Amino acid sequence: MATAEWKHNWTSTTHSRSPAVATSEGQNVELILQALGESAKRGLHSMVDVPQKTYADDLHFAMSAVIGPVVCLFGMLGNLLSVITWQRPKMSSSTGTYLTGQGVANFFLLLLFLLCDSLQYWSPELKHSFIYGAFFAYFGFPMFFLTIMLSIWFTVALTVDRYIMVCWVTKAKSLCNESRANVGLILISVNSFMINIPHFASFTPIYQDEDNNNTHNYINNNNNTNDRQPKVAYTETEFGMSAGGMFYEFWIHCMVLTVIPWMSVLYMNVMIIVKINEANTRMADKKTSQSLMKSKKSENQITRLLLAVTFTFLFFLGFNCITHCLWTKKLPGANPVMVSASFSFGKTGILFNSSLNFVLYCLTGRRFRTELLKMLGLVSKDLMMSSIVDTPTSNTSSTSMAASVTRTLTKDT
Repeated sequence: MATAEWKHNWTSTTHSRSPAVATSEGQNVELILQALGESAKRGLHSMVDVPQKTYADDLHFAMSAVIGPVVCLFGMLGNLLSVITWQRPKMSSSTGTYLTGQGVANFFLLLLFLLCDSLQYWSPELKHSFIYGAFFAYFGFPMFFLTIMLSIWFTVALTVDRYIMVCWVTKAKSLCNESRANVGLILISVNSFMINIPHFASFTPIYQDEDNNNTHNYINNNNNTNDRQPKVAYTETEFGMSAGGMFYEFWIHCMVLTVIPWMSVLYMNVMIIVKINEANTRMADKKTSQSLMKSKKSENQITRLLLAVTFTFLFFLGFNCITHCLWTKKLPGANPVMVSASFSFGKTGILFNSSLNFVLYCLTGRRFRTELLKMLGLVSKDLMMSSIVDTPTSNTSSTSMAASVTRTLTKDT
């Protein structure tokens, strides 16, 4: 780029001289540039560009082609088992309904990451296929972001459901049931699809025989048709490259659709923790029946499970939001190579968030573990009988626990 600029400046200064002198000097400059241009370019490239670009590119390759696929395959299996487990009759509840929706969204999120990101690293020639270009532009790219949005807002709905059960105990029975949860999933899905419509206009497929001026994919530095590079079969649309597209990506998709859910989940989790601590403190001094204590223990386990899920969500989503905003805005003072490297970790964080729920269920939910082992035929009858009275997840137990807490708080006042 500097060589071309130098050449342009020199050529412009020769216009004020005689044609013979200008031609002679211009030829000399051409010879000097031809002799020194490539070596200077290679020197600068080796000193600055290659180490930085290779560092960022290596990270993207490792995250997208090696680490990401392993996480995706594990997460897809985990989400599949989770969905089946939460759909079992004994796991029926509004919480189970939201967790089922979240598991479905996370499953397709991981699958689309493999198809839209990892596959391009495994088989780079796919980027030159028009069929793949059409798939990426019209389905893969927009649907990937739709699944991210669904995963985020299903987590918000899950947190709202638990918040109502813990903090609005008198309204839990009427508001927290499976039918309302199903309506909530449908409304979130429809609204997310409508808000995500601009992503369907972000990319467009291109035909292999289109003109170079339309596709911008032929690169011919020496004006020689033999030096043309293979064309990528999809490209950004005018909307995707416009100020409106950048506004949508940063303010609508990044700030509004990520920051607002993040803050909402954080606030409700803090309130849930405070309310549970208050209830536990008050009930510690009361003589409670054995059934009430078991119900209390059950609800605490469910709440710990959901808190683990949502705080994991907060961590990974927060990091991804920061890196995505830096990547989108391209701030003048930011090191582009470091931003690119950070973005590779940020997008992998979304994969971890969508894959770890199964692990969290197994670690924090005894009832989930029991039902999972029962489904796989790995649980003994004694354990099955003991689990019947331990950690129920139905809305009935939630509301009975809520009513007990309400009576305790009322008596104290």
